[in-house]
Amino acid sequence: MRKVGVTAILGELRSVGQTVREELEPPTVGPIVVSGVLAEQLAKQLGAGAAAGSVVFGVGSPPANTSALVHVIAGDPSDEDVEVVRRATTNGTAVVLVELWPQEDWTPPFVLTPFVVECRAGEGFPIREIADRIAEATEDSAALAAAVPTIRDAAWAGAVKQAVARAALIGLAADRFGASRPLISLEQVRMVGRLRRMSSAEELAEDRSMLAGSAAAVIASGFAFRHAARGARGFLPDPVVNAAVAAGATLLLARALRLLEAHVRPD
Repeated sequence: MRKVGVTAILGELRSVGQTVREELEPPTVGPIVVSGVLAEQLAKQLGAGAAAGSVVFGVGSPPANTSALVHVIAGDPSDEDVEVVRRATTNGTAVVLVELWPQEDWTPPFVLTPFVVECRAGEGFPIREIADRIAEATEDSAALAAAVPTIRDAAWAGAVKQAVARAALIGLAADRFGASRPLISLEQVRMVGRLRRMSSAEELAEDRSMLAGSAAAVIASGFAFRHAARGARGFLPDPVVNAAVAAGATLLLARALRLLEAHVRPD
């Protein structure tokens, strides 16, 4: 029985090691292209502090390697707007529409993309809301946020929300919490890797040993939270306890990493 337990842990460590290697080699992402009305102004705001070439002003259809197209329109989408969005989506590019000064009688542009931001007259571009839609629309917002600071908070929140939801579902679906713990640990390691990559603290983002140490901490904490779940099973149904403990542990890990980032961030 003890031999089986040791074998299982060694197998889990190998899986975690593979996950760490994958997170240390994130995919290359293309730029955010901003086009349309007042696009140059928005590109400057989105590109504040960004790596060179990561946010660019564009005219016409974006290049094939574009991570996201942010297209600004005023009024109902024109035929040209529709064509720009169509070509972008055909290339697999995420599209965010920014609608200037929306009116009640305008046709909602949600038929073109579900990621739409309304910009009211006199209020300026809602950069955080635009960042939220970019993070939701892009496949790897963590890698993109590493180059574009203005979307970092949105990408961070999205990565945590996704990891918490997945961990909860794993816990909820498992017949026994012990069987689900390795899967939850892998999800938490992936989350830590994504958050590390988008960290605004250079020391944290470039420290490869931090991710390995975090992975070990995730595995150790998994056993501790499993013990906590066992203690709560006398009061609540097992699936509810498993889901709550998995989600809570994942959220606590994210908050711990945020505190670490704040501690090592240069003044």
